[in-house]
Amino acid sequence: MTADKLTGIVLRNTPLNDSTSLLTLLTAERGKKTVTCHGARKLTSRMMPATQPFCFCQFVVSEKNNRLTLREASLVESFFDLRCDPLDCALGSYFLETAAECARENEEEGELLQLLLNCLYALCHKLTQRERIKTVYELRLLGIEGSGPAFDDCVLCGRAIGKDCAFDPLEGGIVCPSCQKESEHPALLLPFDGGAREALSYILTCPSKKLFSFTLGQGSFLKLQKAAEKSLQCFFEHSFDSLDFYKNIAGDFKNFM
Repeated sequence: MTADKLTGIVLRNTPLNDSTSLLTLLTAERGKKTVTCHGARKLTSRMMPATQPFCFCQFVVSEKNNRLTLREASLVESFFDLRCDPLDCALGSYFLETAAECARENEEEGELLQLLLNCLYALCHKLTQRERIKTVYELRLLGIEGSGPAFDDCVLCGRAIGKDCAFDPLEGGIVCPSCQKESEHPALLLPFDGGAREALSYILTCPSKKLFSFTLGQGSFLKLQKAAEKSLQCFFEHSFDSLDFYKNIAGDFKNFM
């Protein structure tokens, strides 16, 4: 039996019985790992506070017969304030769900983990608007997965593009006026502009510590926001329950106000 130290975040906590949970972790060193934690559901367990979703920890796991068991968990950050706000918690859950789907096992996922931590921190500490954090997360996630939308030239013909362009989430990038006319799915094309294009370029290429250090007018941001969400849906080829839930309660809050 070997023991390993892993740095990561709890993506999912699935109860197995009255005392045991199956944890899905995103770790920097070994990507997505499934770990059994005995006693995690007991109120008196020292493991319980560190094994909830959103908990960023230093883990010690043992491996036997290709199965991992959690031995120790040292809590670094719980993102507790995020759990206290229904909208922040719902959006954070969307981040966890998408990260769980694209993370690979037994591969380094330090960049994905850093993106997740940066965006959860921004949510928790109200560094900027929720929709801005969501859009940055979606686009940067696509970039990490090697599917960042093309922003330099037309994704279909390769021509240089001026200010007049549209965005094709299915093809993954901006398209020129000529290709817009010849598109096989014109209903999917989204309006785009120079400001949205510059912000897209920035988000995909900037240092991780400066993800939110850009300015963008409201009209351009709305175009970028829609392009980001649709692009991620096309990448995964399905929608997410957590995103639907976030939108539902966001609508409820808006109607209430």
